[in-house]
Amino acid sequence: MLQRMRKRAHVELEIFPTTGIFWVSCIMQPDSLSIEDLPNEVFEQIISNLCVEDRKSASLVSQRWARFAFSRIALGDVLLELNCAQRRPYDYWHVLQHSARNYRNVVLKFAEDEEGHLLKILDKFQYSLEYVSIEQDPDARLLHSEISVNYLVQLLSILEGIRELKVKTVLEISDNVSPDVDFPQLPNLKCLSLGTNCLDSSVIDWSVIAPNIRNIVVPLEDNRTEIPAAIAKFSGQLRVLSVDARFVERDQLTFCQEQFPSLETFRLLYPIYNPASSNEVVSLIQQCTNLTEISFFNNIITADLIGTLTQCLQLKIVNIDANQVPPTIFSRLSKLPRLSQLILHKMEVQPAMLTSFKCFPELRQLTCLSIRISSPDAFFCQVQKKMPKLVVLELLDRFRFGLNNFNSTGVVSAICENLRFLQRLSLVDWAIWDVSTFDKLYRLDHLTELRLKCIGINANGELKPCKSIKKLVLDIDSFNPPDVIFPVSRTPLSELISTSLPALGSIELPRRLLDRTKRSEQEIATLRTLLPSCAFYRKTRLKMADRDYASLL
Repeated sequence: MLQRMRKRAHVELEIFPTTGIFWVSCIMQPDSLSIEDLPNEVFEQIISNLCVEDRKSASLVSQRWARFAFSRIALGDVLLELNCAQRRPYDYWHVLQHSARNYRNVVLKFAEDEEGHLLKILDKFQYSLEYVSIEQDPDARLLHSEISVNYLVQLLSILEGIRELKVKTVLEISDNVSPDVDFPQLPNLKCLSLGTNCLDSSVIDWSVIAPNIRNIVVPLEDNRTEIPAAIAKFSGQLRVLSVDARFVERDQLTFCQEQFPSLETFRLLYPIYNPASSNEVVSLIQQCTNLTEISFFNNIITADLIGTLTQCLQLKIVNIDANQVPPTIFSRLSKLPRLSQLILHKMEVQPAMLTSFKCFPELRQLTCLSIRISSPDAFFCQVQKKMPKLVVLELLDRFRFGLNNFNSTGVVSAICENLRFLQRLSLVDWAIWDVSTFDKLYRLDHLTELRLKCIGINANGELKPCKSIKKLVLDIDSFNPPDVIFPVSRTPLSELISTSLPALGSIELPRRLLDRTKRSEQEIATLRTLLPSCAFYRKTRLKMADRDYASLL
């Protein structure tokens, strides 16, 4: 690089004799540098910010680009999937045995590996592997995998350097496990996810195999009601415990009798049907003095449970999803001095709920999922008073429960009138939106990010420029006429975006629009022309997370 710069620059060297300090000044000729002149470290960091599809495209530019498109830092988000329900293990080995890429994350879907080709692949990348997930192909739900003890020992020996292991399929030992079997240790393993029949045995002691576990995720499915014994083995050192048993028919909360002195994150997605089980959860929380995040997906949220939460003064994130959320939830949780994010599901909120307390001192993000908002203007007026530090608002209607649609409820108008200091606004509604609904958006002069999801847009008017918005995430089914209600005259969406959001620096659109698989080529091309300095990104639909449904956007 320095040799290339010398040809294009005038270099001056000045030495200060008394101090020994020297100063080099480099006067560059205009337009003399390009992206190829960036140092390797900077170039690699830039590449790492691209999505996987864009990295593939970048790797075709030159040998240098190909080298960094899948370097170690850029491979952090890349998943190598080995799906043996679609290809033979040998086929994968034949391709990957000469690969020079140091894959870090592997998803393994296998029915059999009699010749050990999957073990060969894992062994090839064992020094770079950090994450391994053993899953089941969704098109082969009846697939039942059995492995021998010897195979398990070989598998764990290869994975001794990984940090996270997930077993999300029916994977059983085909022969008897001898007590004398010497299982290898996984000292770097911090996160363990144990699903259905996933090597949970009295002989396979995970506390010996992975003594440094700090994070356990227990997804219970397929009529399995027993909580793995691994929870009890690690209770004294766990920092994260997530129990997902939404489809279990009966209460099995024996793990609540354990002590969790170091627990910081507790997620319980469990259908509690009786107050006695709720009391067990209350008893567990009372012992966890270091909790910073807690999530509930329960049938019953009792007053005692809410009262117990108010005693966890370290809490920063609270997520509550229940059939009925107590109307006192705001006033009770306002006692948490460090609460920064509140996620509420399926309830009806009224302005009176926010008038009986002082304020949330540190709340910065409010997420409401499928919530009915009575008197939106009065409600958001109280939100502004009681949540003075709120900068992120997410309103997501998952089940067509209460928000649909924004055209008639006045929710957006109330937000624009009252929440002047919002920096990010996310709106999801399964409806066709009128652009006129956002006629007051310009009043949010601190808003830098806008996220919208709908099934169509009625671009029936003009909007005043919103000069503060730098990023737009727009997820609609398409720009095709069947998805749009036509008024007498329609403003092209490309023109609407370019005139209403003149300061945009980036736009995320669904992959199907940017890949031009539908009749949206003209609008996208026009939008690129009108906003030449704006970066366009493909938005891939993500699986809906139980903790944060904002992944819809």
